[in-house]
Amino acid sequence: MTELLKISGFTGGYVPGVNILQGIDLELHQGEAVGIIGLNGSGKSTLGKAIMNMIPYREGEIAFEGESITHLSTSELARRGISIMQQGGQVFHELSVWDNLQLSFGYKKNNAYISELKSIIPILRMPEKVLRTKMADKLSGGQRHQLALAMALAQNPKLLILDEPSAGLSPRSIEEMYEILEVVRGKMNVTVVLIEQNINKAIGFCDCCLLLGQGRIAHRFVDKDIKDIELVMFKK
Repeated sequence: MTELLKISGFTGGYVPGVNILQGIDLELHQGEAVGIIGLNGSGKSTLGKAIMNMIPYREGEIAFEGESITHLSTSELARRGISIMQQGGQVFHELSVWDNLQLSFGYKKNNAYISELKSIIPILRMPEKVLRTKMADKLSGGQRHQLALAMALAQNPKLLILDEPSAGLSPRSIEEMYEILEVVRGKMNVTVVLIEQNINKAIGFCDCCLLLGQGRIAHRFVDKDIKDIELVMFKK
């Protein structure tokens, strides 16, 4: 398979002198779905932000499609084909659903692609009048996560980073979100980095899972039972 993303010795964090990530090495190939799992504070979300250049790096390099992207801005990375759905289903609460979508699509609107997204993400199938008048802060948790996913997919990315897509959702909404994500992966040529606290969902969705511990990749799991992973995570 063609290598899409390569992280070599990435070290960095939010505060000067404090490295949350310490020498991360990761290769991701086109079409893969890789899960990033670990205990709270292990650096999972930080890794997603690092790929998007949202945190300062101090050592190492990140390459995308064979070219270094370490020094590129977040907006430039988005134009290159990397997108992130941030934890909590972040959207612009003071805007309507329609305006959130318009900001995400920008000038690169493609009616055929928009139609494809509508066939995948239920909230986009609301009547246009509702989309234009429904404020994002009036959405349910599940609907807000769907909107955040639609916004992350708006530019038809090659690499999609999902930061805790199940966080804060009811069991029913979690099931619906993962049903949508399965369709996204099946219909779109997108590679996925899934950052997830829900280990069951991560191992069910991904080709392999990487366990982060103390800012490093501690273990790689392929076709493992959740009990095997928990034994390593909690050292039972």
